[in-house]
Order: sequence, then structure tokens, then C-alpha cells
Amino acid sequence: MNLSNYNLYFQRKFRKLNFASMLIIFWAIIFSIILSLPIIYIFLKITFGINLFFDFILNYNILKITINSVLLVLLVVCLATLISLPLAFLNVRTNLPFAKYLISISVLPIALPSYVMATTQIELWGPRGIAYDILNKFFGTGPLPSFYGLSGSVIVLTLITYPYIYIGLCATFRRFDFQMIDASRTLGASVPKTFSKIIFPLVMPTVASGSLLVSLYVLSDFGAVALLRFNTFTIAIFNRMYSSIGNYGVLEICSIAILFCFFILFIESRTRSNSRYFSNSNSANMKILDLGYWRWVILPFALIPSILGFLLPVSVLLYWFISGVYFDNSFDNLFKNIFSDILSTILVSLVSALIITLLATIAVLIIRKKIRIISFVLEKVSYIGLSLPGIVVAMSLVFFTINYVDIIYQTFIVLILGYLISFLPAVITPVKSSVSQIDPSLEEASYTLGKGKIMTFYNIIVKLSTPGVIYGGILVFILCLKELPLTLILSPLGFSTLATSIWSSASEAFFMDTAAASLILILIAGIPTYLFMSNDLSKKVGL
Repeated sequence: MNLSNYNLYFQRKFRKLNFASMLIIFWAIIFSIILSLPIIYIFLKITFGINLFFDFILNYNILKITINSVLLVLLVVCLATLISLPLAFLNVRTNLPFAKYLISISVLPIALPSYVMATTQIELWGPRGIAYDILNKFFGTGPLPSFYGLSGSVIVLTLITYPYIYIGLCATFRRFDFQMIDASRTLGASVPKTFSKIIFPLVMPTVASGSLLVSLYVLSDFGAVALLRFNTFTIAIFNRMYSSIGNYGVLEICSIAILFCFFILFIESRTRSNSRYFSNSNSANMKILDLGYWRWVILPFALIPSILGFLLPVSVLLYWFISGVYFDNSFDNLFKNIFSDILSTILVSLVSALIITLLATIAVLIIRKKIRIISFVLEKVSYIGLSLPGIVVAMSLVFFTINYVDIIYQTFIVLILGYLISFLPAVITPVKSSVSQIDPSLEEASYTLGKGKIMTFYNIIVKLSTPGVIYGGILVFILCLKELPLTLILSPLGFSTLATSIWSSASEAFFMDTAAASLILILIAGIPTYLFMSNDLSKKVGL
């Protein structure tokens, strides 16, 4: 195709675009540029060229760090899936005792920040922890295996992230039509063939979608791996930023993390490709599997994730708090600043969640329109922020605001922008899943009945995607509550939240203050999560 043919091609394309389409494209381009600020910053400030890139990887132990990060992501995703699959099935499709409450309780570990989870788990399972004291006192056992390193990091991050997969699987199993399995078995298909042809294709998109969030969260986590002394991308970045050699290699490591992020996105998109399924199964009439007497045997195993991920950490925090009040007699000074921290935390997290949810919903609707390259670029850049450590996102925003728009430096605008770049995928994933499950024939039927575009959009798209939007909003609200690096670096001077209060109290070994702020943070994050899972809306969210 010569140049004149290209010109004719683009002229025809642009003639078809009306004002609304041009406005959408313009908005998508601006939004994509904002989301790409960390990448732009990395490639503007990178310290050396491609010729020395591989030498840097080999000579500075970067290969080992990359292997550590990849291994951690793989193990956490696999373990989170192995926990979520049977747990969701047992809670939703069997007569397990107290299943109605277990569905909601099992998701509560998501309310704990990674640094709080790691601290409490170290207190429980560390070299001189609570478990060691109990076992040594009653059984005379020696030192426990080390909880630090890869094993502890996998356990802590799995307990925090398995709800990302579990919530979607609960919705999937609610919609699951067992008549298809019965028909398959009646036609003589074996159990493995039934699983591979019916169950696996229906479950896999949900697992892939949840695993994407798990992977990106693990890749960007700093608190847990720092406390558990496991060297990953985030630790390498932090160490180099504050070491004697300055920032040498920081952005190069970030570029490797971004490449790994794109690889994860590629795997997820390949897994979800051609896997859109629409089910007319009524969850109110779903078939429940009778476990018989085995349900009482299985119940303790179904409680293990909630006990390890929520009950035990909260118990440790309560122990610290009660011990501090009893022995230190400092209860009078405890709530000196905590009420202002609570108000600041809720306000900034709520405003950020509303803005991010609105923008994410608009982005999903643009992606759904499939405007060729615009939709593709917007979808891919949306996921980059969650894969990068918060400190890198913060650095990029500090650089651009100081150099180009210093009027908004250290304002709430920059803080919310940082939350937007980092947590947009947390909203896009459930919203996109809800929208993608809307049967196109419903829109066609609406048009056939004489409904206009606006009424069709409201009655079909808006109403059916609302559960996913609400879940995404709650999830990003929780992430904003727990976020530490972005809040520390980008917040206005003198602004404090519960997360920053926890960090400063823990740094000064004020365990009672740490426990009090952590318990309040868990309560604020846990209440909307529990209510959502207890509500009928959670039955309609398919991740």
C-alpha cells in the first residue's frame, strides 16, 4: 500500500467519526498519557543505554532478584488458586455448616495491610514467637523452621491475596449450571473429560482475572517482603534508592518489572481470549451438593484460611493493645490524634475511590467499543501502575509536578492521581468482567423493542454492571486505606492517615499505638467488605 492509499484509508476512517467519537478518542489519549507517566519517567531518566543493560543484569545480581520475583508470583498465584477453588465451591454449592457466614468471613483477610499481616505472622511463627513458646513449653520442641525468606513471604501474601480469586469464583459457582455436567455424564463422558470440556473453560477466565490482580499486587508489594527479608524487585529498588551508590540502576530494575507486567498481561489475555460465557442459570434454584456427615469433617479445613489470615492476626493486635493499656497505663494519650487520622483516612480514600471508579468505568466502556489501537493501548497501560512499587509511581509524579505543574505539588490532586495510576486495575478488572458477561442479544432485543441508545445503555449496561462497579469501588477504597509509600511521599505537609500512623508507631516500637491504628483500619476496611459479600450484589460479580 503506497502513501496515497494510506491517506485515502485514514480519510475514510475519520469521516466516519462523529463529534462524540472524537471526544472519546481525545479523552482516551489524555487518560492513557496520564497512566503512562511512570513509564515516561523511567525512560526519560534511565541512566544508561541498551548496550549496558545486559551487563547490568548479570553483574549486579539482578538475575537472582528477577528469579525471586517470578518465583514468588508463581507460588502465590498457585497457592491462592488452590485455596480459593475448593473454598468457593464448598461455601456456595454444598450444605457446609454456616456456609452463609463463611462466604463473607473468608474474604476478610483482604482488609489487612501486608505490613500488618507480616508483623503479626512473624510474632506468631517467628524464631521466638508465640507458636514456639507454646510448643516448647508443652512439648519441649526445638526452634521452628525459619519463617523468613521465600516461605514466609508466600504464606503472608497468599493469605492477603486469595480473596481476589475467591470472590470471583463464588459468583461463578453461583451461576454454574450443573445440568451441563449431568448431561455430559449421561452422554458417557468421563470425569476428566467433563472437567476439561465444561468445568475448566467456565472457571478458568475467573481464575485468570483474579490471578492478574494477585500477580500485580505481589509484584509491587514492599511491606511484607521487607519485613520477611526476601529480595524482590521492590526491595532492590528501595535499597538502591537509599544506598551509598545513589539511584544507580533503580529505573533499569523498574523497566524489568514493567516487562514482566506486560508478560503477565499477555498470559492473562491469552487465557481469557475466546472465553465469554453467558449463563441463564438461576442462582435461587441452584443445585446444592449434600456432603452428609463429611460436612462436619470438612468444616475445620474450610475455616483455616480465615483463622490464619484474619482471626490470628487480629488476636495478636488485640493482645498488643490490651497489654499496652494494662502495663503502660497510656490509654489516656492513645486517642490524641487518632480521630483526625480516621477522618482523614476515610475522606481521602472515599473521594479517591469514587473518582477512580468513575474513570475506570468510562475506560471499560471505551475498551468495550473496541476502537482498534485506542482500546488496546488504554487497556494495557491501565495495568502498569499496580505492577510498580508505590515509591516509583510517587517519584514519577514528583518529577512531573515539580518540573511542569508545580502549583499542584504536595496537594491532594497529586495524591489522588497516584492512587489512580496504582489502583485503576483493581476497578477495571471486576467492571470489565461484569460488562463482558452481558449477553449482546439483550441490547439487540432492547433496540428491537424500540428503546433508544440512552435507555438501552441504562437498562442493560448500567444495571447489569452495577455489582462489578460497586465491588471495584470497595476494593479500591480498601487499597487506598492501606497504601503507605504513595501517602507518605505525595500527601500534603502535616497530613496523616491510619497507614502512616501505623508505620510511624511501628518504627518507634509503640506496639499499643500500632495495634490500635491497625485494628481501626481493619474495622473500616472489613465492614464494607463483609456487608458486600453478605448482600445479594456479591452474587452477581464475576471476576
